Amino acid sequence: MGVITWRRQLSVGQPSIDEDHKHLIEYLNELDAALNARSFMPVRVAKILMKLLEYTQQHFAREEKIMQAVHYPKFEEHVRQHHEAVRTLSELSAVFTRDPTHQNAERIYTFTADWLVHHIIMQDTQLTPYVRGVWV
Repeated sequence: MGVITWRRQLSVGQPSIDEDHKHLIEYLNELDAALNARSFMPVRVAKILMKLLEYTQQHFAREEKIMQAVHYPKFEEHVRQHHEAVRTLSELSAVFTRDPTHQNAERIYTFTADWLVHHIIMQDTQLTPYVRGVWV
């Protein structure tokens, strides 16, 4: 695992979406730090996961509102991807809640980091021509 760094390729060009993505990356980096700490503390990981889950859902709602405002043509597919990610993240979190091991926490980190970076680069950047400069 490693720290995720914000880079230009991750920018969608809409300030609130980009700021949300930066915050999500911060939470993932907090989770990475908790996983790489000398001693594994499930309570610390659980607190970070709660923040990550809550913020993810808030971000998706904001992003979807913006997509609706600009009449994004791939809105339905994009929302479906959001729902699938939340479902998977919720399932992984439930496993961690039942069995708060380092391995189960790593599964959450790996899924979320891979999904987020891939989703931003492959999907969210397709929003750029529709949302650049939009303030919603």
